[in-house]
Amino acid sequence: MKQFCLAALLLGLAPLAGWTQTPRAAGNGTPPPDATAFTFTRVEWESGRSGFGMGFGGRGPLWAHDYPTAEQNLYIALEALTTLPLTFENRIVRLQDEAIFDLPLLYMCELGYWTPADEEVKRLREYLRRGGFLLVDDFRNDHEWYNFVQQMERVVPEPPQELALAHPVFHCFFEFEELGRHAPYFGLQPHFYAIFDEHGRMMALINYNNDIGDGWEWPENDREFSTEAFKLGINYLIYAMTH
Repeated sequence: MKQFCLAALLLGLAPLAGWTQTPRAAGNGTPPPDATAFTFTRVEWESGRSGFGMGFGGRGPLWAHDYPTAEQNLYIALEALTTLPLTFENRIVRLQDEAIFDLPLLYMCELGYWTPADEEVKRLREYLRRGGFLLVDDFRNDHEWYNFVQQMERVVPEPPQELALAHPVFHCFFEFEELGRHAPYFGLQPHFYAIFDEHGRMMALINYNNDIGDGWEWPENDREFSTEAFKLGINYLIYAMTH
């Protein structure tokens, strides 16, 4: 049922993206992607707490919510709707790993409970200053926002700025005419923030009161929300790879 819903959703998105391909799963005998292919990379972090979600098939660690189905479905959408070369690898790293400096984008979720060690703060700061892009997702309410901002102040001094609909990130592939209409959390309005460096380059994009990972993982639950989640995810990746 899930794969059928994803295929139907992609068919609905195709006219919006000039889709000319047929979605396929990875590992069907085609040649491996080239060395510049994109790998979706999720950051593992210590929280000392489990939480709701389907990470690893149950109440997994907070950093693993929606893993690995969310990234697998996003890969299928990216291949169907874009020409971006892909590895289809569901990669996990820690901020202490030297490998992060070879990765253009890192995904982190549930950062309302994130308290990085000093070494992790230092490495994330270096990653962002060297041109990396951080995608933050799946956190909500004032308490979690306060914790996230407090921890990011340890990383970089630049504060989050709310993004207006006119920002190019919402128009670089799919055209958005509105934002925040489809909310995954009852009664909470989604907001979109970014952190920019001193030159105006976006270092981090923040989905607050939102959970696009859920939209990627569960297209059968809410097609309208899932459609928006895939469109946002694709725009974010295209923007990150071209700026």
